[in-house]
Amino acid sequence: MGSLVPSSTEPFSDGAVFGIFTGWKSIYEKIRRSFNDLNVVIVGAGPIGLSSAILALQTGRVSKLVIFEERQRKELVNLSYQISFDENSVNFLQSSKIDFDNIEGCWHEGCFSTRVGVYLEYIFDRLQAYRNSTVLFNTKFDRDKCKEIDNLPGRLLVLTCDGRNGQAGRILGLNDFSQQHSCGAYGAIAAVDRTEQRDVPTPEKRMHNLTFDLSAYGTYCTDNDGFPGFSLKIFGNSKHRFISLAIARCDSPVVKTLRTILDRSMMRNIFLKCFNQYKVESEPAISDSYALHHMKFSPRLFEIKLSQRCETVAYFDDCDTFVLAEGEAAMSFNFHTGLDINPAIRGLMSLSTFIEMISIAETEHSITEALIYKMKHTDSVCKELIKHGMKEYMFS
Repeated sequence: MGSLVPSSTEPFSDGAVFGIFTGWKSIYEKIRRSFNDLNVVIVGAGPIGLSSAILALQTGRVSKLVIFEERQRKELVNLSYQISFDENSVNFLQSSKIDFDNIEGCWHEGCFSTRVGVYLEYIFDRLQAYRNSTVLFNTKFDRDKCKEIDNLPGRLLVLTCDGRNGQAGRILGLNDFSQQHSCGAYGAIAAVDRTEQRDVPTPEKRMHNLTFDLSAYGTYCTDNDGFPGFSLKIFGNSKHRFISLAIARCDSPVVKTLRTILDRSMMRNIFLKCFNQYKVESEPAISDSYALHHMKFSPRLFEIKLSQRCETVAYFDDCDTFVLAEGEAAMSFNFHTGLDINPAIRGLMSLSTFIEMISIAETEHSITEALIYKMKHTDSVCKELIKHGMKEYMFS
């Protein structure tokens, strides 16, 4: 039987002692990290769910990542609506190795626009490089799946990225009560689907200080009597076109009329004339008859609001599980600006740090610190959107 005593009777040299210490420290760190690694479950394989998956995997703290998605991959990559990333979102995602130069789309004034299915397919391909990640397509996350993930060994982080109408947060124990915040503006939106067109990414068009003559509808007046005018945005791809009108909250006679009088022909005519006058030069105009049969629109101005989920992060001690709401499951506008993905991307900017914090949190105090950190960041994103969101997305 071999001896455990060194064959030499000479004492260990300083170098040997340091080498043994370093070796044991390395083993200890490896064991410690293995205990602190996370299992991550993501509900929803939309742009935010898949972006959060990449961010989580890049921390090196994730031992296993599973994504639940109700739809098939083919259905997701064929989604045709356009998403546009603003400059801040582009810079953040590029720092996370999202290569926009290898994604089909178009650039316009620092913003990158692409078909949502193209972006999702790019992320799906990226995820294949991570052997510890799995996407379960055609799989609904319900109470039975919730019980299954409770049996996963070790610490668990669940991200609910299933949209404003998703039920995952409630199933997992998050309070689904939301607060409504006024953005200090009124708006209206319209959409036209032109099935004869291809899904080609198209830059947005913005115009400001627009005024409307409503005298044809028996309403004074031809201007806003010194009040600020409307801002207009035309966006979306060539097949699915959207028009947004917004104005800072004021008592203009035109605003009062458009907020109180329910006249569908008046609103349709405003959207039709705005589109035909300010559309992209290369696209065809919309006729009166086409607008009558194919345009969907708000019948009057409404108050633009931001809905914020009051509880977006929680920790359940009995099963060592963190639950986190991201994307529209956490906050959403009731107004479409064409840049709606960006508030959700801003929420993800604290995700990597949060994962680092909870992967090493061993005390009640350190767990609480992580929760407070994420809650404060989510709240700061919401406050910035309330204060500057309309100015950034519509008024400038």
